[in-house]
Amino acid sequence: TIGGVAVLYSLLAREKKTTSSTTVQQLPISDELAQVEAGQIKESTEFIASLQSLRSASIQAANQGKVSQIFVKKGNQVAAQAPLLEINPSNQVAEVNNSNSTRNAKLQTTQVQLQNARNILQELEAQLLSKLQNVRLNQERYEKYSNLAAEGAVSKQTRDEYAQRLQAAKLEFNRLDATIKRQQATVSKLELESRQAQLDSVNKVSLPVTKKAQDYKINAPFKGTVANISVKVGDLVKPSTRVVTVTQNQPLEVDIPVSLENKSQLRKGMLVEIINAKSENIGTGKVFFISPEVNSNTNTVLVKALFDNPEGKMQAGQFAKARINWNQHSGLLIPTAAVFRIAGEAFVYVAEKINNTTANSQIVAKQKQVKLGKIVDNKYQVIEGLQPGEKVVVSKLLNINNGDILTVQ
Repeated sequence: TIGGVAVLYSLLAREKKTTSSTTVQQLPISDELAQVEAGQIKESTEFIASLQSLRSASIQAANQGKVSQIFVKKGNQVAAQAPLLEINPSNQVAEVNNSNSTRNAKLQTTQVQLQNARNILQELEAQLLSKLQNVRLNQERYEKYSNLAAEGAVSKQTRDEYAQRLQAAKLEFNRLDATIKRQQATVSKLELESRQAQLDSVNKVSLPVTKKAQDYKINAPFKGTVANISVKVGDLVKPSTRVVTVTQNQPLEVDIPVSLENKSQLRKGMLVEIINAKSENIGTGKVFFISPEVNSNTNTVLVKALFDNPEGKMQAGQFAKARINWNQHSGLLIPTAAVFRIAGEAFVYVAEKINNTTANSQIVAKQKQVKLGKIVDNKYQVIEGLQPGEKVVVSKLLNINNGDILTVQ
């Protein structure tokens, strides 16, 4: 082919240049070398995962009044029972006339909450169809570009970009589907509360007429992070007004949609590496749940891992990469800096001694084609082309030709 002729011509030209230059005094090129070394090659897969809080509480005002103090700021770490804010009760709450009006108010509040929850559920279910259509669209595009990549019409990078888009679309669908299930549970809970409130109203169960001042100080229900403050000092609130949200970020649940083809390799207790947006490994977690069901829309299995998040760098609601290591084996590794490419093929310069029998032996750069595997910690796995102990050039590759004399830094 034309491409093959071009590569052969290039290589022959470089060889010819080297041969013809042996009669000229050549200045050695100062370079750094690295040894071909044995290492552990991990067989792993990365997935886009979402981080979820194991505990989250959206705290509501228990009575009517005015916000008088706020003791925390958004993002603060708080201990269990730490004071968050204080509400001064209005006369209507501090001087309750009778228990019947209180029960009626609770019934009305519960019914309003129930209706709002049902409305939210309807909106979420309407969004789910749109997310499903988005998954199908991205699936079609991925299949199209995957076929084109197999035929050489587009690059593997382009195919991988569409694969990432498909993965993100599936993750959005899964998250919305999980949100709908939680909202359905909320509706069921409010339906029970509404029925109980109706019984209480009919039975006219009385409540205490007065409340102590500390009843209006809202405390953290558990150790966590202040995720949101919905009010400010001076705001008027009423029962069921959401005032502050506390979320637990240590530990975090890592939700990972794993491809169905990897299902047979999944095991509880497997280590999962957590990687942030800067491609930094920030810790590991262990798989504690493997869904027995397959999501037919995304062809994935939901896997949950527990991440201690010891330094608190990640927050609930964020995305991260989850790398699952399936197995590992020994292999040869070279620095990525040692590799250069010609017409898409990978080459390195191997440092070889010539004139070994003479006192003035020299080191020259010998160009070798190599077959590479995965990148492991900025090193390529070498499948073919090199032997253990050989040394490769890792600097000034653009200034070197095949056969050039080297001096080692």
